[in-house]
Amino acid sequence: MKAYKLVQWGQPGQYVDVPKPEPGPGDVLIRMKAAGLCRSDLDMVDSKPGSAPYANSLEPGYILGHENAGYVEQVGNAVTDLKIGEAVVVHHMRHCGNCEYCTDNAEQHCEAFKRNAIGMTRGCGMDGGLAEYLLVPRTEVISIGDGDPVLYAPLTDAGVTAYHAIQTAVQRLKPGTSAALIGIGGLGTYGVQFIKLLSSARIFAIDNIPSRLQTAKEVGADEVAVFEGDGTAAAEQILSQTGGRGVDAIIDFVGTAGTLKLAAKISRPRGRIVLVGMQGGTLEVGWGLLATSCEFAISLGSTRQDLREVCDLARSGKLRIDIEKFNFDELDKAYDALRTGKLTGRAVVVFP
Repeated sequence: MKAYKLVQWGQPGQYVDVPKPEPGPGDVLIRMKAAGLCRSDLDMVDSKPGSAPYANSLEPGYILGHENAGYVEQVGNAVTDLKIGEAVVVHHMRHCGNCEYCTDNAEQHCEAFKRNAIGMTRGCGMDGGLAEYLLVPRTEVISIGDGDPVLYAPLTDAGVTAYHAIQTAVQRLKPGTSAALIGIGGLGTYGVQFIKLLSSARIFAIDNIPSRLQTAKEVGADEVAVFEGDGTAAAEQILSQTGGRGVDAIIDFVGTAGTLKLAAKISRPRGRIVLVGMQGGTLEVGWGLLATSCEFAISLGSTRQDLREVCDLARSGKLRIDIEKFNFDELDKAYDALRTGKLTGRAVVVFP
């Protein structure tokens, strides 16, 4: 079958021919219909040999693609609850089911698949879905009924990662509180929608691209701020609009030193800053540098239950899912559009 592999660090992915996988007793073979593309794909192919966090932790030679959806093609003899042709999505994070994290409802931290600062996932150290077929254990497959795999594919990472991050802060968002989301790209657009669905908080959207802020307004943001320079103007605007109170929950989907500094400036006592973005920024903390009793957390991935809930929200028509479609033989074009910021929605590769 045709597949798109990361063959060597620091080199673009390549189309290759690989054997079609065969399911074992507890496996599901999926005929791929859609695979979402992610900025982390570019981070991986751009990695220099030995560099963190990917090339010092993983071996190259795997099929890319970690936002996967399609149709059941074949099942192992122990799988009895899925039908051939049924539409499904795949939870991309692997889990052993036995470690203390897996048995304590934190499977995204599974020790068996942890590699230094990251975890091995489909399309990141293990074969992903940029291929005609994808083989996965039944435990990592979720049926979407009559849902369209092309629309659901980006929910399996961009959507569900944003959802999990919001869930770690939503308990703070009581009536009269506020939330700020930094970075209104693929994840941030979902983040605005999830906060709108799960709370009554006043939502601030922050980005350096005006068109993204317009999208944020369309999906539920109450206020928008342009990130320019070192972010001082955005911080002053938000503090003014909150009457100097600051923001209760801040989700940073970018993760540069500048965005983290902005988050610290607008946080309020007993607030919470959640870092999702992996752009390598750091935050200096200490008395006078961060609001008192403000918590800082790094949100990693998601759980299968998170994905199930996100799919339920999509099924009920409560999510706006913006995508831009590419054929499987247009991956170079798709990744170039992703790299240069030309996309108007999440890039989704559609298979015949």
